[in-house]
Amino acid sequence: MRIAHLSDLHFTTFFKKNNLAGIKYLLEYALNLKADHIVITGDLTDNATESDFIILRDLFNDLGILNSQKLSLVIGNHDIFGGVQTAEDIFSFPEKCGKVNYIEQIKLFYNYFKETFDNCVYLSKSNIFPFAKILNGILFVGMNSIAEYSTSKNIFASNGSVSIDQFDETAKILEQYKYKALNKLILIHHHFNKIKVKGKNSFGSFWQNIEKQTMKLRKKKRLYNLFNRYEIDLVLHGHFHEMGEYKREGIRFLNAGGSLKNNSKNLLGINFINISQSSKITTKTIELKYDIPEFERENGKQKSDEFKELTIPQLTGNL
Repeated sequence: MRIAHLSDLHFTTFFKKNNLAGIKYLLEYALNLKADHIVITGDLTDNATESDFIILRDLFNDLGILNSQKLSLVIGNHDIFGGVQTAEDIFSFPEKCGKVNYIEQIKLFYNYFKETFDNCVYLSKSNIFPFAKILNGILFVGMNSIAEYSTSKNIFASNGSVSIDQFDETAKILEQYKYKALNKLILIHHHFNKIKVKGKNSFGSFWQNIEKQTMKLRKKKRLYNLFNRYEIDLVLHGHFHEMGEYKREGIRFLNAGGSLKNNSKNLLGINFINISQSSKITTKTIELKYDIPEFERENGKQKSDEFKELTIPQLTGNL
C-alpha cells in the first residue's frame, strides 16, 4: 500500500487563497504517483470558516477522493479556533477563542467531510474521535489532539491534549485489533518532537520560544506508553511546520507540517509511506519547487510544468 501524507494546508479565501493551487497540485501529484490512500493530519483551514470547508470539500469531490477508502482526515487547532490573520488580531484572538463552541466545531468538521468517516470499524459516538478504519489489512486510528481553550493553559488555542475518554477508547481499539491488523498507524495533529531554539538573542529565537510554550502536546508520556504497548508502526502528524521522520521513545513519527507552510515560500512538501506485503514500512519526503509568477498566484492559477521535484537526500525509501 502507498499512502500520501500532507498536513497544515491552512486554506483561507481571505488571506491565503493562493494555497488552493498548491493543495490541488499536491493532491494531484499524489494521485499521479498511484497513492492508494491520502492522509491529511489537521489544519485543513486557517480560519475555520464554513466557506473554506465547502471549497475544500468540493476540491476533494472533484478529485474523486471524498470517500473513506481514499481519504482520512483529523482535525487541527485552526479547524476549530481559526488563527491570527493580522498583527492586530493578536490582541483579540484569545477573546475570540473563548467564544468558540469546541464540540460544535468538531461536528461541523465532521459534517463537511463525513464521507471520509464512512465504513469505520470504530467511530466515537460522543466526539467523533477517535475513529478507526482498516484498509488492506492496515489499521488507521485518527485522534483529536486539540486542547479546549483555557486562559491559563491554552491562551492561543494551539496547545494539545488527548482527553482521558479518548485515550481509553483508543486503547480499546488497539486491543481489539492488535492481532487483526498487519500494521498500525496513528493519525494525529500535534507533534512529539522537541522544538530546538536556534540562537539565544535573535528575533527568530524569541518567536521560537513562544512556539515552544504554545504548541505543546501535554501528557505525551502516556501516549508513548500506549503506542509502545501496541507496537504502533508509525505516527503521522503535522502542527510544527517541518517535514520528515524522527524517533522518540522508540516510536517512528512522520511530520508533514511543512506541506505548504515551511521555511521557503517556493516549496511544497509531501510524505509517502510504502508498506510492502511483508509489512515493512519505508518513508520518503519529497519537496516540489513552487515557482509561480506573482500575477498567476494572485489569480489562483498554476502551470504544472513549473513544479519541479526535489527529493530530500537524508531520507530514504523507494517510491
